[in-house]
Amino acid sequence: MNRARGASDRSRSNAPRRRAPTPWLLLGPALLLVVGLRVVPMLLDVAASVTDLNLARPYDPVTFVGLDNYGTLLQTSDFQDAVITTAVISLPALALEMVIGLALALWLTRSFRGRGTARSVMLLPYLLTPVVIGNFFRMFYSAEFGQLNYYLQAIHVVSGNVAWLTDLSTVRPAIIVMEVWHTTPFVTLLCLAGLLSLPREPIEAATVDGASPWQSFRHVILPMLAPVLVATFALRAMDILQLFDEVYVMTGGGPGHLSEVFNLYLYKRGFRTFQMGFTSAAAIVLVIAVGILGLVAVLAQRRQARRATEATDA
Repeated sequence: MNRARGASDRSRSNAPRRRAPTPWLLLGPALLLVVGLRVVPMLLDVAASVTDLNLARPYDPVTFVGLDNYGTLLQTSDFQDAVITTAVISLPALALEMVIGLALALWLTRSFRGRGTARSVMLLPYLLTPVVIGNFFRMFYSAEFGQLNYYLQAIHVVSGNVAWLTDLSTVRPAIIVMEVWHTTPFVTLLCLAGLLSLPREPIEAATVDGASPWQSFRHVILPMLAPVLVATFALRAMDILQLFDEVYVMTGGGPGHLSEVFNLYLYKRGFRTFQMGFTSAAAIVLVIAVGILGLVAVLAQRRQARRATEATDA
C-alpha cells in the first residue's frame, strides 16, 4: 500500500505542472497599454523614418528612401543648431542641479527646527506643471512688468528694463535658471534618500579617527553615495533632453533659433512643415541618444556600486 502511494506521489511530482494564468491575466491590461502606447508608435516611427511621408501631400504615394532622411538630417544646419542649443542649456543646468541638490540634501539631513516643513516646501517647484512654470517665468522675466527687473533696479544692479527672453546674451541663462529652479528638488529628494540609507558605522569611525566634516564627506560619504549620484544624473540627463513645454511657453524657440531645443525643433518640423518622414528620423536619433545615456548610466552605476561595496567591506 505504501509502495503504491509512494509511486503515485513520484509520478505526480514528475508530471509537468501547469502554471496558473492569474499573473498574466493581471498583467495583461498593463502590457496591452505599454504595447499600444509605446511599442507600436515606436515601430510606426521607425517605419516612417525611412520614407518621404509628408502630411501636406496626403494623396501622394509614400516612397521608401532608406537612410536618406538620416543623412540629410545630420547635414542640416537647423538640426545642428538644435543639438548645440540643447547641450548649451543642458550641461550647465545638470551641473548646477547636482551641486545644489546634493548641498540641499546634506543640509536637510541635519537636525534643526522646521526640518520637516523645509523638506515639504522644497518639493513644491517640482510638483508644478511645466506649462505653469513656463508662464510664471515668462512674466517673471518680462521686460515691462517682470518682477526680476523691479528687484534688480531696487538694489541698483541694473539701471533699466532688461529683455531677458529676447536678448541674445540672456535668453539661454534665463532658461537654465528656470530649469534649475524646477528640477533641483528632484535631485535633492534622490540624494536625500541615498544619504539616509547609508550605513552610519563608516561615518562614525571616520569621526572617531579625527576626520573633519569635509574629509568625511569626500572620502567616506561621497564614494558610498556615488551609485545614487550616477543614477540621479542619468535620470536628469535623459529627462532634460526632452525639454519642451517651458521653452515653448517662454520663448517659442526665439530669438531666432537661439533657444530652440531639440524637442522644439521636432515640433516645428513635424507640425509646421508636416514632413513626418524627416521628423521621425530626428525623433529616432533622440531615442538613440537617450538609450545610449541610459546604457552608460547603468554600466557606470554598477561599477560605482561594486566599488562602494568593496570600500565598505574593506
